[in-house]
Amino acid sequence: MISVSPIPSWNPTPSRVQGAAASRADAPAVPSSTPSTIVAFGAEGGEQPAISYLLPSPKVWESPSHDAVSELMAKNFAPYYSYGGRFGGLGAAMLDQLKGGVRNISQALQQPPPRTQPGPYAEAAGIAPASLHGNGEDKVSLSITTKSGVEVKLSLDSQDDGLAVRMTTSGELSDAEVKALGDLSVAFQEAIDGMAQGTPKVKLAGLMQFDQEVLTSVNLHAEVLVRGEQKSTQTLDFQADSTQRKVSFTGVAGSLDVKVDASQLHALGSKERQAKALANYTKQIDQAASRGHGDAGLMAMFKDTLTALHSNVPVPPANTGLPEDSKWRLVAEDRAMLTGLSDFSASVSQTVKFSNPMRASERDGFHYELSQKTSVSGTSHDDRSLRQQQQSKLSASFHQSLVPGVPLRLTDMVESQNYTYHQIEDTASSDAQMAYKDGKLVKASLRQEASQSTHIMKYVLAKVESDVTTPTSHTLMRDLVAELGPYKTGELGMTPEKKAEQRQQLLQTLGDEVLLQSYPGQTISLWQADVLPEEGGAAAA
Repeated sequence: MISVSPIPSWNPTPSRVQGAAASRADAPAVPSSTPSTIVAFGAEGGEQPAISYLLPSPKVWESPSHDAVSELMAKNFAPYYSYGGRFGGLGAAMLDQLKGGVRNISQALQQPPPRTQPGPYAEAAGIAPASLHGNGEDKVSLSITTKSGVEVKLSLDSQDDGLAVRMTTSGELSDAEVKALGDLSVAFQEAIDGMAQGTPKVKLAGLMQFDQEVLTSVNLHAEVLVRGEQKSTQTLDFQADSTQRKVSFTGVAGSLDVKVDASQLHALGSKERQAKALANYTKQIDQAASRGHGDAGLMAMFKDTLTALHSNVPVPPANTGLPEDSKWRLVAEDRAMLTGLSDFSASVSQTVKFSNPMRASERDGFHYELSQKTSVSGTSHDDRSLRQQQQSKLSASFHQSLVPGVPLRLTDMVESQNYTYHQIEDTASSDAQMAYKDGKLVKASLRQEASQSTHIMKYVLAKVESDVTTPTSHTLMRDLVAELGPYKTGELGMTPEKKAEQRQQLLQTLGDEVLLQSYPGQTISLWQADVLPEEGGAAAA
């Protein structure tokens, strides 16, 4: 027979290997080890053979420090926590230590393999928890630089048998710097938790709210191992300073890359103007995702990233934002032709899938690009020109069942080959230009273009039943010199107040019309009134 009984009195005291010192000197409270088990083999009622022990090895610590971070590490290392979940609360806890005067932390724990025989010195031999720093299968690092030049670095590492954290500070921190750093504790933890989820999320909105009067840059790097039949790594890189913001993400679903140029303050608009332009861009993303069957989770990350990187941007004072003698000082008419957002480039790509084993050339994919570029040139305020270009491009392909609501299951059997295969190619652009000569407006134009191409092949029992390509294109060109000029015939007899009100309404309407429209037939009335279909084009669906 086999009999199993616990030994509740066995409670070995875990030893610790002294490593790099943390900011506290007392030993951390470490939970007791799980009771060992006696396994006895033999016939019932017969003589029992010798007893063997399966002893869980005690956790080994880098440092005997007793602080909130070490206690949280011991708690998070419980077996019911996921590997990414071991970072729960640790990022925030480390930054919170700064408020208490702690400037440097280095702590690690490791769980050696179980032993079959007790060995009081075995846990100390060949174990080096400090080596976990920077070598985890899951890792997160944060680097923040203050205006005084002090750099604060934090790192978290986790792997099957260990957990490690570290924080270093390169110099003395002022009270204002400590507060600014501490204020990012929750945001740092949100970014960590977002990446640690089974379906990752890019949560950077909080980190983007860093105090730019005190801190000059924030950089985050995260790697999370996706465990399964085929292991892969999801990575996130984030950088923000006074001139640029960048995010790149690569994961199972796909990848995204967003860059924002925060250096051209003269081209920025009001908060309201920026919010309207950003809402329009996210609307274009939603329309592209719907048309090209984009992955919902990946597209949500793409929109969240674009929104986050455009937040916490300094807004110039009303009207100019620059000294009166600046050659880049923009007037209300100039700003009406601009989105008010910082220039950017953004792209998102889904991982390509080959879902039809009978036709390897057919693939399911989605790639979308969105960008804005602004240029201001000239020798003076009276002799200047400006141009803003917005562009988008969609390339997508996907399979659909012939019966709505019925899942498509393609195999190498002819009976399964009943479907439509879609290929989408869309582009859109908006080009606004203005020029002044001797202080007079000599050019004001708006050109907007949009084209869509839909190629659909229908298969029934693996045979092509139809093959149709539908192209659609639109072009809008407007000369706005007369409209934006200082005098209009309709203003004769108006009071100054009424003229100002009408002018303000005109600029507000123009500001809405210059925004990018990827699918004009569906979104904005001005296209319906002024659109000029190109030769061979057809109306948008």
